[in-house]
Amino acid sequence: MKKYLFFILLPIILNSCKDNAEAQKPEVEITEKKFEKIDQLQWLLGTWINENGEEFSQETWSRENASTFTAFSFTQVADETVFAETMALEQKADSLLLTVATANQNAEKPVTFKMISSEKGQFTFENKHHDFPERITYTNPVKDSLHAWIEGTVNGEAKKVDFYFSRKN
Repeated sequence: MKKYLFFILLPIILNSCKDNAEAQKPEVEITEKKFEKIDQLQWLLGTWINENGEEFSQETWSRENASTFTAFSFTQVADETVFAETMALEQKADSLLLTVATANQNAEKPVTFKMISSEKGQFTFENKHHDFPERITYTNPVKDSLHAWIEGTVNGEAKKVDFYFSRKN
């Protein structure tokens, strides 16, 4: 009798394990796809530097969690910090947002830019309501290099400022 009971219960047990494993699989796939936009910018993680004579700039990006990267950027001239900002890159639903807080600007309040384009490895964020910049673009033209620029209008004139960094080893 015990033999028959075992042979009757074995397929039920195996089938229930199989169904449970299959039920968990879609959750994993959904989680992996949930943050694809921010994952396109994983190359940004790490420390980037630019040295030009007495001027030294550094931008360091870290992963806070699956949907958020944070950064601190500064520029020094002759060992005096002349510029500093913090940034957060967050994926919220289908939007990628870049929030920047710059010392001594915008009444110390953060400004958020929304990604409007990610074509050809060039990621452009825009906030048309901000004075300058209105757009911030990040690109990784070659391995271990970062080219970023800010652009917009100042006194009715188009203005663009480029930033070139190399990955710090």
